Amino acid sequence: MATEREIAVDYLARVEGEGAMYLKLDGEEVLDLQFKIFEPPRFFEAFLRGRRFEEAPDITARICGICPVAYQTSACNAMEHAAGVMVDDQIQRLRRMLYCGEWIESHALHIYFLHAPDFLGYDSAIEMARDHRTVVERGLRLRQAGTD
Repeated sequence: MATEREIAVDYLARVEGEGAMYLKLDGEEVLDLQFKIFEPPRFFEAFLRGRRFEEAPDITARICGICPVAYQTSACNAMEHAAGVMVDDQIQRLRRMLYCGEWIESHALHIYFLHAPDFLGYDSAIEMARDHRTVVERGLRLRQAGTD
């Protein structure tokens, strides 16, 4: 006879923002599964009030330590739009290249240093390096390729 049980995980590590999970089982059957990732408001907009407009790219870059380019580029785009400025294709391509470098760096970080240890049964990439040094070194090289 199957018995119903509920599992609630109020805090999930290694997710962007804050995460939680709720699972309801009847024996082996999943009755309900809710996976929630949410980013609480941090009110970064308030940091820009009273500041000079040219400070926006540097201030917004601090919103995320992993993806500052996305915020810097967005701030530049917003200022250009507000001023009616059209940047040329070369600038657009340079921004795109910078943004793609950030993607490479960010994805390498997530795959090799956040996900791989979990998938392979380790608590951290440092612990994983004892048995899989070449994998960790490859992740470091790939991450560096995104920033070079």
